[in-house]
Amino acid sequence: MNKKNSVITLITVLLFQSFSMAKEIYVSTHGDDKNKGTKASPYLSFEKALKDVKKYAGKEAVTVWFETGVYYLSQTIQLSSAYSGTAKHPVVFSALPNAKVSIKGSKKIEGLKWSAYKNGIYQTQLPQGLSVDQLFINNKRQIRARFPNYDYDNPLRDGKGYAHVKGGSNLRLDTWLGYDANAFSNKEWANPETGIVHAFQSHNWGNMQYRVKSIDRKAQKIHLGEGGFQMQRDYGIGGTGKHSSAYFVENIFEELDVAGEWFFNNNTNTLYYYPFKGEDLASARIEIPILKDLIQIKGNKDAPVKNIHIKGFTFTQSRYTFMNKYEPVARGDWAIHRGGAIYLEGTENCIITDCNFEYLGGNAVFMSAYNRDNKVVRSRFVHTGESAICFVGSPSAVRNYLTWDDVDLDGKNWIEMSENMDLKPGPKTPDYPKNCVAENNIIHDIGTIGKQTAGVFIAMSHKITAAHNTIYNCPRAGICINDGTWGGHIIEHNDIWETVRETGEHGPFNSWGRERQWKTRPGKIGNFDTKLTRLDAIDNTIIRNNRIANYRKSISAGNWTIDLDDGSSYFEIYNNLSLGSSIKLRDGMARKVFNNITVSAVPSGWHAWPKDSEDEIYKNIFVIAGTVPGKKAPTRNFIRTVKLPDDQEWSKNYNHNSYWNVNYPVNFDLAETFDITLWKAQGYDVDSYIGNPHFVDPLNGNYQVKEDSPVLKQGFKNFPMDKFGHEMTRILPFGADFEASKTVTLKGDVEAGHKAEIFYTTDGSEPTLKSIPYTAPFTVTKTTTVKAITFTDEGLASGFTAEATFTKVDQVTYPSWLSTLLAGKFEGEIEQERGALQKDVYGATMINIGEDPDLIDANGGYNYGCYIKLIKKRGRMWTNAGLSKGWVIQKVNGVDVPGVRELYKIVNTSKGKTLNVTAVKNYESKVFHVQVK
Repeated sequence: MNKKNSVITLITVLLFQSFSMAKEIYVSTHGDDKNKGTKASPYLSFEKALKDVKKYAGKEAVTVWFETGVYYLSQTIQLSSAYSGTAKHPVVFSALPNAKVSIKGSKKIEGLKWSAYKNGIYQTQLPQGLSVDQLFINNKRQIRARFPNYDYDNPLRDGKGYAHVKGGSNLRLDTWLGYDANAFSNKEWANPETGIVHAFQSHNWGNMQYRVKSIDRKAQKIHLGEGGFQMQRDYGIGGTGKHSSAYFVENIFEELDVAGEWFFNNNTNTLYYYPFKGEDLASARIEIPILKDLIQIKGNKDAPVKNIHIKGFTFTQSRYTFMNKYEPVARGDWAIHRGGAIYLEGTENCIITDCNFEYLGGNAVFMSAYNRDNKVVRSRFVHTGESAICFVGSPSAVRNYLTWDDVDLDGKNWIEMSENMDLKPGPKTPDYPKNCVAENNIIHDIGTIGKQTAGVFIAMSHKITAAHNTIYNCPRAGICINDGTWGGHIIEHNDIWETVRETGEHGPFNSWGRERQWKTRPGKIGNFDTKLTRLDAIDNTIIRNNRIANYRKSISAGNWTIDLDDGSSYFEIYNNLSLGSSIKLRDGMARKVFNNITVSAVPSGWHAWPKDSEDEIYKNIFVIAGTVPGKKAPTRNFIRTVKLPDDQEWSKNYNHNSYWNVNYPVNFDLAETFDITLWKAQGYDVDSYIGNPHFVDPLNGNYQVKEDSPVLKQGFKNFPMDKFGHEMTRILPFGADFEASKTVTLKGDVEAGHKAEIFYTTDGSEPTLKSIPYTAPFTVTKTTTVKAITFTDEGLASGFTAEATFTKVDQVTYPSWLSTLLAGKFEGEIEQERGALQKDVYGATMINIGEDPDLIDANGGYNYGCYIKLIKKRGRMWTNAGLSKGWVIQKVNGVDVPGVRELYKIVNTSKGKTLNVTAVKNYESKVFHVQVK
């Protein structure tokens, strides 16, 4: 029996045992806490049922059944070790079969008296003591009054709902941002201090929130108060033009000017709301979140909470957390709030299954510190304020725990902090998640507030499995491993697309590994001590059998499908299908990349490997096709190398790969300055194949190669193309544009049993047992929304309703890489690739770094200035000043220099003068005194 089936069997057996032989307690919205808690005489509240659970927990199996209804929690449900079950007798909290049960962290407000205020706005008095950060009307979260107004058509960073700053302090913690008076609100803010700024960091690695301190209309500045702790790194709000931070300001009364907006005056206890046309406030359901965490399961390593099962609920309407305490997470780039709708700490063998998490203010499921053998399975996560599933250990478990905030905010020195550091391998304490699983989940449209978030986030953990998850529509990562402590993770059979939608320099899968081997900021000589890499990454991490797609450019640099960033070491990457982008390896040890397929216009990114990295690249299929979005010239090369060792071979096993450049079948380059002959002369791909790999059916997603494909002789082995993502009810394809007709296939929930049936609709309605039974693939000929769900032979709905829209269009438009692949050639005029501007400036070859995404990524996010590629002998004025290859010149005499042309102009008019040149490298800034000859 494989691991996946054993997990499913364990859950099924345990739930069957608990349901068939349990002490049963019933809860109903029609019950009464004075009742007996039986099916005929149910309790009313979750809290009352807990008192009974405590009597039987650990002694016999206990099941608390919830009937259909909405259950409002007045306080967070606390489950301590006193509620623990055993493996044989678990404690189960479950919705009754087919029951629709919502657990809400909000308060329903009744008896409100609304009256007209002015300009279409209505007002009412709320009960005393309410703190209002969200307003739900008829289960829809409304928009707090803001500038600019919310863009319902495109709520993302590139929509009309964001403005752009005009300068800023650009240093966490920020003190101000500048705004463009011509584009700013013309309304006078009587109380600007109620406002909250939501702003992206200048490098687009995430966003931050600040309270407004004041506004200076004359100086065109918003002064900032508390905030900025929601992410790490020293870059803050700032920049100019297209590189400036996007932002909006909410909770300003005067900005309440369109339907759907609201404002709460805390001083007068008055709620203001601008209703939509025809909206009846007298009969509307009004709800205000009051709880941050809905359920906390908390014990400790000595007395853990064990064998708690939570099944079949919808968890919704929790409070925002973005102004609560955040903490920097090791030396990954992220900070995080330790909280979630379900929060687990000090637990073992707890299972969350078949639950729906939506419209939450923060994280959905958070496992903090000590957790063992827990599982989150068959659940759905949508519209969460932050991340979906988080596994985050305690800093106390990490030997020599360091963060970016130590340096950037506290002025400490990592090298000094690492003197006489503990050199024992592995964790220091057991306070971290281990052997936990996130499997068979649907995660989409998360990160509505926090943009530095993930579908699955792993930090300071060991042997975490993320398998068969479908993850899409995320502002940043689908799956992120924050650090190299302690490896052993398995990332497999996931289906990830449309991520990194609002940020950049990241990947759908992203990792860092800045542990004890990482001495100081990247790029410094002797920074990376290869002998220490196994102290923390004690087990290899495996990434296999995933489909990761990127159908569009990111907002800034990067967006690799698999992005192994600074220090990521000891990874095995195989049997992955990368579409629309490629793999990046940077600054790590012993990565084995084999038997993968990449089809993209984006070359692979091999950046800054240490000498003797032990990296291996073999038996892969690399296909280049089309153009990178935003460019006209088709891609010529397969690899973009940046800062690799130039005095030795950088891989001892780089061979038996297969290459096909559809754009240039003959006249292509392997790397920027290496054709295939020179490439082989360097010792790479001596036995590799050049030519068409002959995919079976790429239009319909089958990238296996045909039986007579020459790549099979290279040792490549086909892997399944139908095992990606969740295994509940699926619609294939997952929506599509079509011209004449489209064939639709439905797949049933694998756990519903062999006698299960799928029922579907084509009119957008919810499928029932009276809907159309699925017997074979069917064809749609007009724009159609298909919904489907699997029913067991007992008539019980299994999993969640699948939904996909098929849109009829005059002509289907494919991404450039796919249209080129399908045509077998680049269709269009092949233009000369201009690339980033490169120019000789008095003996130094310099590049506009802002026009080169790979250079931005490889140099830590610097997105403007002049990158020094090479200094020739006649460029002594630069070397005499101390400048060398790799520095990025950003200022001269205190004035920003955006690019090479501007720098050349300044130098050319400064003969005989000394220029104070500010340059950056490896996250450090330095002033050089350049004597212009």
